[in-house]
Amino acid sequence: MPASVPELSSNDDILYTLRHFHLGDPATVEKTESIGDEYVPALLHAYRDTSKVRYDYPLFLSPAENTEAEVEELVKPISQVLRESVESFAVGPDAARILKDNLPRIEMDLRQKLKETEGPVSARPLLSEAGQKLQNELGLDEENSARLQTDFDKLLELIPTETQLLGYGHYAALHLLKHAIRCRLIPRRRRFHEKIEQCIYGLKTILDIDWHKSDESIEPRMARNSVGTAGTRFEPIALSDMMDHSQGAVAMSSERRERILNALQVLEEYLQEDAPILIRLVHTDGLSGTWLKKSPAFEAISDPDPCAKATKFFDQQSAKLAKVFGAARIAQLEMDDIYDPAIHDPWFTNFTWEAFSKEEILLLPAVIVRETADKIASTGMGSLSRLLSSGRPIHILIRVLAHSNPYAQADEDPFLNYRLELGAFGISHRQAVVSQSSAARHGHLLTQFLSALDTTRTSLHIINTGVQHSAKGINAWLLAGAALESRTHPFFQINPEKGDSSADRMEFTGNPQAELDWSRHSFQYQNEKGENISTELAFTFADYALLVPRIRHHFHLVPAGFESENLIPVDEYLSSNHQENIKRIPFIWVVNDKAELHKVVVSRALIFACHDRLNYWHTLQELAGINNKYVEMGVQEAREEIQAKEGAERDRLQAEHTTAIETVRNETAGEVMGRLTDILLGMDLTTASPTNTRTAAPPPAPQADTEVAEVSETVVEKEEEEEVVFDDPWIDTVLCTTCNDCLNINTMMFVYNENKQAILGDLNSGTFAQMVEAAEICPARCIYPGKPQNPNEPGLDELIKRAEPFNKV
Repeated sequence: MPASVPELSSNDDILYTLRHFHLGDPATVEKTESIGDEYVPALLHAYRDTSKVRYDYPLFLSPAENTEAEVEELVKPISQVLRESVESFAVGPDAARILKDNLPRIEMDLRQKLKETEGPVSARPLLSEAGQKLQNELGLDEENSARLQTDFDKLLELIPTETQLLGYGHYAALHLLKHAIRCRLIPRRRRFHEKIEQCIYGLKTILDIDWHKSDESIEPRMARNSVGTAGTRFEPIALSDMMDHSQGAVAMSSERRERILNALQVLEEYLQEDAPILIRLVHTDGLSGTWLKKSPAFEAISDPDPCAKATKFFDQQSAKLAKVFGAARIAQLEMDDIYDPAIHDPWFTNFTWEAFSKEEILLLPAVIVRETADKIASTGMGSLSRLLSSGRPIHILIRVLAHSNPYAQADEDPFLNYRLELGAFGISHRQAVVSQSSAARHGHLLTQFLSALDTTRTSLHIINTGVQHSAKGINAWLLAGAALESRTHPFFQINPEKGDSSADRMEFTGNPQAELDWSRHSFQYQNEKGENISTELAFTFADYALLVPRIRHHFHLVPAGFESENLIPVDEYLSSNHQENIKRIPFIWVVNDKAELHKVVVSRALIFACHDRLNYWHTLQELAGINNKYVEMGVQEAREEIQAKEGAERDRLQAEHTTAIETVRNETAGEVMGRLTDILLGMDLTTASPTNTRTAAPPPAPQADTEVAEVSETVVEKEEEEEVVFDDPWIDTVLCTTCNDCLNINTMMFVYNENKQAILGDLNSGTFAQMVEAAEICPARCIYPGKPQNPNEPGLDELIKRAEPFNKV
């Protein structure tokens, strides 16, 4: 898209107007160019025409056969269902080619039809209508039309009759919750009915056994029947009198019989009830539509205080089911023959929902509270708090407008005060499940619902469905997704049943680029020269706010082509300190319906709101262990501790090394002085072996005293005049300081011994020049080059001269 064409104007006047608008000067309102529907955030320009955008809705709803069904088994996008169904019978690219090519058209037609319908509808009839419409629109010849119809009929056969389609409507989240409840509750109640039937059979068996112990079982009629067809030949009264009525066991007490009969009556009446209500929805007067009355096993009640009304409903139905659950428990105890009146009578006398097992609580009909955030904030906070603290497993759905402040009055600017975050309010009720999600991400939302339905706690679900940007603009589904991308409505769940620590309780999936302040995406445009420019833009709360018509007065269009170093993107402005931002003016990039790129300045009030949303995002990040200051401090402390230990160890090793070097120096100095003393005393070194150690010549044989004196004087004079010269190379290894200088010259000629001190290696692997160089750079002066081994080596005269000082002792 091209950048906008520059307009001539005074730069100082423009900058003055932009700065005063940002700071909230009312005088600039008249100079402010209005921002209309034609402007959208730059990153959303590609999605302006929603008729060309494919998204997950309509959803294909399938009933569940078990209580452990996952999200993918309950709900799938219709596009996925159509594709997988066709591919199951049409393998290969050419099979059912016409139908495969037109699946997107069928999907689009279903989406358009469901826009006019609230709630789920039967899938097969609607899909059949879409297929017929496709046939009419394509106008195929007879052969291709018949082929398409055959393939479409195969597709319809794969769609179960009980499946439904759900469009993205105003109450999509509520319909998904209802579907999740049915998928969990119906299989559970089916199994419970089977258990009740077993209990009834067991209780009747106990009563039947006891009856056979009674006198009534041997009454005259029974005596007659007991002898079969020959009973007419006997007098039954006389026969009864003659029979032994003892049963060999004690008959059941009247108290036990009454207890079993009462339990049996309760269980039988429960099974004989008409189809029970599985879901009760309590709301204010905000809900309407025929779907409220058509939903099976569903009841909707309007009440000005829905939280209190829901509590009353729950208590009533739990008290009723307490009798059923108690009867089932009594039946099991009686069948196991372990009922103890002293223990169990007091228990069942005070048997209320607080004593229910988890399995029993999960059998209770669901109670849902549905309310808007502004009504909760204005009059329902106290009632909501009491319900969240009660522990009753009631599901609370609160619909929020992501851009607004629930505390704000209807005619009040939503950015006047810090926002009331109902998610944070819910988290303060430590025993409640709290989640924040959106119907625009059905997989995440349904996961949160199922997680809550599998607990025995009160659950609070804060749901954003989005608002329509304009009549033909970005739709509500995309807008709800934008709220997620901009940190306006982040996703999370706190589930206390998973543990006491935040790491166990907190679930933070679904948030894009969760480690960053704002999600970032690539963006390309053409500048005024027609050059393609690639950059990366952050999608902030300010970008999202532009999509809401009632708050567009917080934006001021920058004249086309105006540039100033004082203009700075909102994300950079928010990450800078206050002192740096005094002269700066924050802006966002927008694109109009002509595909022209513009800058839009943001008001200071909206910047404060961005700071507020970012602060809440940082709070959630810390709870999730992302960019957590305590973690960073702990890592820093651990790093400093490790560095301290390494430093102490390094100092210890250096001290040991220094001590060792000093010891070697002292020992070496002593040895050198000893050798010099030996020389001065007349040792003959001419026979010394050309190795790395020196061998002293044997002392002269003793002679007469006069001769000794003369010889001694002569030797001393000779030693003072002569120098010891070595012809063969050698190393005084003891003096080596392990400097590596000689090994750096030739690692084959010079090697280390087990003490890591230099000795001669393979002399043929090097040159005399290398030997001389090593002697020259050796800091210990312990290398003696000797005479060259190769008389043909070039430059020997000079090398021998250089080696001469190192061959003398």
